Amino acid sequence: MMHTTLSPWHAPFFAKWHAQANRAHAYLLVAPEDTGGEALLHHLAASVLCEHPTEAHEPCHQCAGCNMLAAYSHPDLRVIRPSMLDINHPVEELRPEKPSKLITIDDVRELANMVNQTSHRGGTRVVLVYPAHKLNLNAANALLKTLEEPPPHTLFLLLAHDVKQLLPTIVSRCQRVNLPTPATHDAVDYLTNHCGANPNWAHYLIQENGAVQRVAELYDTAYFKLQDAFVHELAHGKHMDALKLAEQFDKHIKDADKARLAGEPHIISMSTVITWLQRWLHDALLVAQHVAEPRYYTAHASALNKLTSHAPETFVTRAHAWQHALSQEQRSSEHPLNNRTWLEKLLLQYTQLF
Repeated sequence: MMHTTLSPWHAPFFAKWHAQANRAHAYLLVAPEDTGGEALLHHLAASVLCEHPTEAHEPCHQCAGCNMLAAYSHPDLRVIRPSMLDINHPVEELRPEKPSKLITIDDVRELANMVNQTSHRGGTRVVLVYPAHKLNLNAANALLKTLEEPPPHTLFLLLAHDVKQLLPTIVSRCQRVNLPTPATHDAVDYLTNHCGANPNWAHYLIQENGAVQRVAELYDTAYFKLQDAFVHELAHGKHMDALKLAEQFDKHIKDADKARLAGEPHIISMSTVITWLQRWLHDALLVAQHVAEPRYYTAHASALNKLTSHAPETFVTRAHAWQHALSQEQRSSEHPLNNRTWLEKLLLQYTQLF
């Protein structure tokens, strides 16, 4: 288990949990997907299994327990999750031969040997189950039996995004904790300060995805490089090479389409590019009319000011009209007859605004 970073919005719960005099044997943490719940689960486990935690209950990352966690070999930790999540596990031996999207009875059966033995390190044994709503019926019933007759010195930490899919009896055997959803400004601060993200991009992607953890994972991908390259060209206004830009992004969209058809992660689509264009136009209008600072591309405020300051007097009227036209284009953006021709048309129309 690698070192985990505790999200700021989970820090109050972490401190409160450690301040409890008598902890329950099982906790069900309920959190929206991709808001750091998995990291919190592992952080709690690390803080319990650390043999020399700090005064703030943080793992020391130096003791034998922490070293074993870092090597994915701590004997007092069991992680129960769909084997599909382990297909790229750092330890090759732990990669599944037949990955599953659900937690199966075989995954839960592995608990039997652990709970029937004493702790190898003389402390608490920790069982992590996530996402708990992915337990199939047999696995859920097997886990329920263990929760009903909990072994001593064993802590169960479950994480679920959809409690309705869990057996009510499992929910009733756990102390339920509803974790907070991070406010947008907290998420932007986290991505800016901990991931080095541009605040403008962070805010934009959180609005697009609604999940800070997913945005953090996206930050180092080609998504941002593509968006930056696209916006950089838009800043040239009437001097932009619309045909060359259309050719470049037609290729990127085709590559993404191939990935999507293969069931692989894909970065952008035609809709994505139109959204970038819509938001750039929105910011340009804000700046041109002296209404407010840019909303989406704050990092490009200087370029937007320069662009709109040299725009013709008709820019605002024509840009408003084109905004409406772009909205119409967006509705059919996933089914264009020819991406490149469509992009050429839109980008040439954009240059004519200036």
